[in-house]
Amino acid sequence: MRKLPAILSAVAAAAMVGLAAPPAYAIDKVTCRDGAGYLEIYNETRHCFANAGRTNVYITNVNMIAAGNNNVTIYYRVNSNTTSSAQMNKWAVVDWREFRLTITGIEIH
Repeated sequence: MRKLPAILSAVAAAAMVGLAAPPAYAIDKVTCRDGAGYLEIYNETRHCFANAGRTNVYITNVNMIAAGNNNVTIYYRVNSNTTSSAQMNKWAVVDWREFRLTITGIEIH
């Protein structure tokens, strides 16, 4: 009977460790460098991201996205509250002039 409390205590401790571990989001906003292969999002400035993961962002007036050395999913809005998504393969570039997007999330695979 002495072993039962010790076993229950060990199970509870293991469960707490499992619950305390947050998901790993390694995506980072980084300093842009030409030729680095980062995901680049352009509006009035250039925003660069590296490493796999997903994050929510709010980047308005976007007119160009370059995937760099990444397969990415972009979550965006165009003149509405409806969010859509688009996937881009490595080295793809999307450039448009007639409208602007609001990027609400990015995922680097």
